[in-house]
Amino acid sequence: MTKLTSILAAAALALSLSGLSFAADDKTQDQTGTPQDQTKQDQEYLAALKKCESIQDAAKQQKCIDQAKQKHNKM
Repeated sequence: MTKLTSILAAAALALSLSGLSFAADDKTQDQTGTPQDQTKQDQEYLAALKKCESIQDAAKQQKCIDQAKQKHNKM
C-alpha cells in the first residue's frame, strides 16, 4: 500500500508541474499575435510616444514615456 501511495503522490506532483509549464506557454503565445496585430500595436505605441514628445516638462515627459512603455509592454 505504501508503494501505491508513493506512486500516486509522484504522479500528482508530475501532473501539477506540467500544468504550470502549459500555463507559461499559453502566456507567451498570446503576446505574439498576428503580424497585423503587431503592426497596429506598434503604431499605437509610436503615437503615444509622439504625444509624449510635445510635453515641455522633462519629468512629465519621462513619466509619459514610461507609462506608454508599460501600457504597450515595451519595457
